[in-house]
This record gives sequence, structure tokens and C-alpha cells, in this order.
Amino acid sequence: MQISLLNAAFASKYNDFLNRCDCAMMYYSLSFKRLLEDVLECKSHYLMAINKDRICGILPLMLRGGKYGEVLNSLPFFGSNGGILADNDESRNRLLEVYKEYSRDFASSTYITNPLEDLIFQTYTKNTQIRYTPLLYDFIDSRIGQITPLLPEQELLKSFAASARRNIAKALRSGVSVKLSQNFEFLYQTHFYNITSINGIPKPKEFFKRLLKYCNDKEYKLYVAEFQGRAIAALLCFYCGNVVEYYTPALLSEYRTLQALPLIIFRAMNEAYDKGYKWWNFGGTWALQDGVYRFKSKFGTCDRIYYYYTLLNNKDILNSSKEELLAEYPYFYVLPFKCLGEKYGIRE
Repeated sequence: MQISLLNAAFASKYNDFLNRCDCAMMYYSLSFKRLLEDVLECKSHYLMAINKDRICGILPLMLRGGKYGEVLNSLPFFGSNGGILADNDESRNRLLEVYKEYSRDFASSTYITNPLEDLIFQTYTKNTQIRYTPLLYDFIDSRIGQITPLLPEQELLKSFAASARRNIAKALRSGVSVKLSQNFEFLYQTHFYNITSINGIPKPKEFFKRLLKYCNDKEYKLYVAEFQGRAIAALLCFYCGNVVEYYTPALLSEYRTLQALPLIIFRAMNEAYDKGYKWWNFGGTWALQDGVYRFKSKFGTCDRIYYYYTLLNNKDILNSSKEELLAEYPYFYVLPFKCLGEKYGIRE
């Protein structure tokens, strides 16, 4: 068993590994890697566990320099899940050991777990057999992953809350239609308005412009809902392995009552099931995002908590501000902002 950096010679074997991995997500794909490298202008170090010329495990890593030194993420950009994928414990443990040593060389290193994997990290007790090597960390943050098992159409509909079923029926009665599109301008403009209106950070326009350059038409779909000939809602989905990513929803607020987004979700889920996909990933939700959590939970979701494990090697970062870190390390996770200005110590 050896640990090597991904290079072009292993691209085909890397893709083969993802295809046989049940927990693979679009974030691990080479397409997404190239897209982020371009848009974020960052470096990547993708580690592979190799046994007899066969990839048995991977760990995607990206890094960016700034005022306090280099920051390492697996992975950056709006909570992209990273972490190790491996088909055996030896490969996972070797990658974790390498990551533990590697993470010491950066101002801040954050490992984001995969919500589709169970029991990756466990607590030391006398009665517990530890399966994997634990990480080094100073801070722990978490998100609620909301994931829907994809089912045949009628079974899927029955798994939804009654309010979601009513919303889908209302959209159909109102004459809302859904189609596939390449109108990323509508998606971006609506997404930008939706997010900035709540003081959030929107995805940059370059991300949507360059997506077409790096992703093929099997890796994404853009759904657009129309009412009386006008686009009123959109949803970008990513596809990899068994998983569909609910990536960027957008909705014109004046048409909210027509329930176009639930109709898009239902159609996209049905089409994904027909193509053999097993899971619909709504992505991470913060504990304080009650409205967002309730909306997603209407669609037959199960909760999977996933974690951000951050090792902070440059303590000067604690004296910075949220605004400074966002400017120095755009789209990278440095540490939980709530810990800035506090006395150094492990925080949860």
C-alpha cells in the first residue's frame, strides 16, 4: 500500500474507483476539481491509496494562500463534502495518517465528512472498538445533511409530507411547466438576488459560466419552471455515482405561491430514479435554518449529521475578523466564526 498524489496517468482509474464507490458524490469528481481550480484559482493535492496499481482510497484536498499562511480544505466552496472514500480499512487508515501529518503544515486545515458514510469517526471508550484512526482537531462544526431515498413515483410521493403533495398539485393546476434548459443567466441572476436579499454570499457568476467547460451533460441538469411563458424558478442538479445533488435552487419571490420549486424537485427526483440513482442529497442545513430545514424535510428526507474538523496551527487567526478571513480566503473554511476573539481551546 502506498499513498500517492493524483496525476493525469491515474485519471481513468480514479473515475473507475468513483464508479464503484457507493458514497461517491459530485464533489469528488475530476470535473468538479477542475472547475474549482479554475474558479477559485487554488491548488489541489488529491491523495490516493494504491495497492498493486489499483486505487483503493482517495482524499481530495485543496489549498489557498493568504495573510495567515495556507489554508487546507477537503473540500472548499459552499460546504462541498470531502473526506476519505476507501474500499477497505487499511486504505482509510493510511490516508488518515498521511492527512494528520500533512495538516500540521497549514495555518488551518479542515476535513469535511461525507454524510453518506456511517461510523467514520467514533469516540474512544473501553467498550468501543475503534475502526478508524481519529483526526487531530481543535474545533468541530456540524451541519444537518438531508437526504431522500429515491423510489418509484407513487412510493416517492407517499413519502412526502401532505403539504408537499398539495404544493405539487397546486403547481400543476396553476399551469406551471418544467423543462430542461441551458439558461444559466436566469439561474444566476435569480440566485444572486435571493441570496443577497438575506445578506448571504452568492456563488460567483464565473462558476456557472465555466461549468459548461468542465462538466459534461451527464454530470448536471438545469431545470427551469415556467408560468405563462416566463421563467419563474430553476434548480441546478449534479450527478455522480448513486447520488443527485440539489445544488442551486432559485425562485422569483413574486411567484412563490405557485409552488414551482416543489414541482421541479418532484420531476427531477423521478427522472433520477428512472436513470438508476439512489439518493437525492439536499445538502447541508445549519441548525438555525429552521425554514430551510422544514422545507427540505417535506420531501421524505432522512437526517445525516456531518462534521467539520478543523486543526488551527496559526493561533493569530483567532485575532482576525470574519470579514478579513472571507477576503483573504474566499470560499475556503478557516474555522467557525463564532470562535474568533475567544481564548484558544477546543470548541464544539
